[in-house]
Amino acid sequence: MLQHKRVLAGLMAAAMMASMTACGGGDTSVELIDNPNQAAADGTMELTEWEQSSGIFNTDDTDEELYELAKQEGKVTIYSISSRISKVADAFMKKYPGIEIESFDISNNELLEKVSREYDADQHVADVIHLKDEDGTLYNEYVKARKFYNYKPADILSHIDETYSEVQTPMYIELIQLFYNAEAYPDSAPISNIWEVTLPEWKGRVMMQNPLDNLSWGSWITGFCVGDTPDMLAEAYKELTGEELELSEGCENAGYEFLKRLHDNEPIFASSSDEIAESIGTKGQDNPPIGFCSSGKLRKNVDNDWCLAPINLYPTTGIPAINTLYVVGECEHPNAAKLLIRFMMGGVDGDTSGYDEFNTLGGWPVRDDIEPAEGSTPFDELNVSAFDPTAIYETINPVRDFWTMMG
Repeated sequence: MLQHKRVLAGLMAAAMMASMTACGGGDTSVELIDNPNQAAADGTMELTEWEQSSGIFNTDDTDEELYELAKQEGKVTIYSISSRISKVADAFMKKYPGIEIESFDISNNELLEKVSREYDADQHVADVIHLKDEDGTLYNEYVKARKFYNYKPADILSHIDETYSEVQTPMYIELIQLFYNAEAYPDSAPISNIWEVTLPEWKGRVMMQNPLDNLSWGSWITGFCVGDTPDMLAEAYKELTGEELELSEGCENAGYEFLKRLHDNEPIFASSSDEIAESIGTKGQDNPPIGFCSSGKLRKNVDNDWCLAPINLYPTTGIPAINTLYVVGECEHPNAAKLLIRFMMGGVDGDTSGYDEFNTLGGWPVRDDIEPAEGSTPFDELNVSAFDPTAIYETINPVRDFWTMMG
């Protein structure tokens, strides 16, 4: 499944590039750039006609300047992976009368397919897209190819750690976390070290989704095998057991070894995070499972009368899922697009109505001047691995193959 998606993305990218070449104009000179924003700032990249006219690489736009230009454009269209986008659209039009916003709630994979198909047909419908670069495809195949753009307003990004803004325009962060039933374990979480999910007492009692069936889960398991995380896992194993970790045959590092032992401990594969959250969080259970699922499910506790509680796993709960905003190349309303992105990132005038809908339990602001939802664990207290889009992009297929070979 993941292999198919990667091939599909590659074919779409190739088709889009071919289309741009065939259409002529400024795009014929577009080349693959590792960091287009930096290259534009350094003057080492030749700008296309649209890049110049849109001012997409400007960093010092103000709300007032963009509003005047956006009113001339009259509208802006956004494709979003969140159903909350309709409320954001209403708040935007209330604050900025004279600009119509069309919003569409679309799933992550469908969104990418739709905007790519439209781009290929030279139909620039979407101006802004909100989605997550789960496996590095967006950065490596779209941003580097200058099909999607990271608009980077300096005044807002001054409140965001460069770790999150280097290769994207981040809005908020979600995680895949391990959850337990707080009624069954009222004193504390039943485990704390991630290796404990591989112990015999949890055999057949850890829920998750199959990484072969879901792109975000495939990326999540890949995160354990790249960067500094394998070394962190090896040290955590020694702290738990008092012994050095011995790698099994075919395991390149501690990340692969962790995945092997997790797989061998017969996790319960569920079809969705909702199913996992309900199975764990339902009250009245004597021996409930624990399980990995989307952090966003925590906000459903009250409505569903669950007792779902997250575990801050040591040494890491995995890589973050960063909700990102992109401007679509060649879009027809670039100034309105930039104004909308500033609005959705929380603005600079104290009005966070464009961001408030996303500031809920299970999601964390990337800005240091916006407080997370009440009841949230501060993000800087959580154990989270770094998201390296290139490392994930280059490693996800080998990790997927490794998981597949385990049967």
